[in-house]
Amino acid sequence: MRKTFIVKFLIAFLFVFFLTGQVVFAGENVWRIGTIYPLSGPNAKNGIKNFDGVKIATAMINEAGGVLGKKVVLVSADAPDPQAAASEANRLITNERITAIIGTQSSSLSMAATVVAEKNKIFYIETEGVSGLITARGFKYLFRTTFSGGMMATQIIDYITEVLAPKLGKNAKDLRLAIIHEDGGFGTSTGKGLQARAKALGLNVVSTQSYSSKSADLSGLILKLKQVKPDIVLAAQYINDAILFHRQVKELRFKSIIIGSTAGQGNPDFLKALGEDANGIIAFGIPAEISIKRLGAQPNKDAAEFIQRYKKTHRGEYPNPTSFVGFGGAWIFYKFILPNAGTLDPDKLRAAALSLDIKPGHGALNWGVKFAKPGARNAGQNLYASAGINQWQDGHLKLIYPREIATADLR
Repeated sequence: MRKTFIVKFLIAFLFVFFLTGQVVFAGENVWRIGTIYPLSGPNAKNGIKNFDGVKIATAMINEAGGVLGKKVVLVSADAPDPQAAASEANRLITNERITAIIGTQSSSLSMAATVVAEKNKIFYIETEGVSGLITARGFKYLFRTTFSGGMMATQIIDYITEVLAPKLGKNAKDLRLAIIHEDGGFGTSTGKGLQARAKALGLNVVSTQSYSSKSADLSGLILKLKQVKPDIVLAAQYINDAILFHRQVKELRFKSIIIGSTAGQGNPDFLKALGEDANGIIAFGIPAEISIKRLGAQPNKDAAEFIQRYKKTHRGEYPNPTSFVGFGGAWIFYKFILPNAGTLDPDKLRAAALSLDIKPGHGALNWGVKFAKPGARNAGQNLYASAGINQWQDGHLKLIYPREIATADLR
């Protein structure tokens, strides 16, 4: 009886050991990468689109043989709010033993998740959160592949000065500008960037107002704007508050040129909600599309394949702006950082990222790759990332600036 028990125990032990060995062996032949995105909650629309870009990049790299012969496996987490972002980052690191994470889309979520990653010395790629605060903390393991809010704000103010004001037949300093923004990390950072650049150029900002993106009524904000009579309103908004704002602008008959952000006015849901009223509205931030014919041979091929795959999985829809940067961030990691490191060791990934100097037009989409060095005020920022200025034209979001990659002219 006792011998039978021992034999059964040994057989069971060897069976479990064999299975465990197989699991470990299989794990050694893939790259397990964590992802953190808002797949539910108020930021889900943009979070899902951003993650779509990451997933397509992952499918493309895997079908091409993976990275150094190993396939990429995504270990995903949903982060509807900052608390969940921090909690999920901790879960991925502690329970899943993840050493590299791609995320987070929203600036407030990024601020929370990256604190946990940095504390644990985990390599982190930020694909969309643009708040200047993200890269102002001197973190060693955080790298933002997209542009910052400051870079984006500088571009749109310069565009108003150099292009829009002359088209309106005015001196830029004679224009009355108003700045409104949601009070989260994205809106606050962008609003400050807009104010700083406008002040540096001597432009006339007649009003600056913030509000909660969860607001159910923005009529009070609009009535204040009507009192100061701005020529142009610059709005850093998300999709739900952008739709609400424009609907109430129409109801209250407020007349002004409104320039929004791609997180709000550049989202396809904005067009679905406003219909014809969306045409003519400008959205600064993520390039809605790019003229890929100006890219180098390989980036051109990569971008064309991404667009084709996106359309195939989204009923013919052209890629959402936020999907572009999700793809771009993941592609930079898969094509340039991970192959150079040859491992998911965070220190070696960090060294690989800091060694890159890939010129614009030869990285992912129209971006190059060069990260600000440790000790810089924006350490980890991709200095070659490019924002874009878009305009809704005949139901399509067209890129009108920078001219080098634009697909249409301002109307």
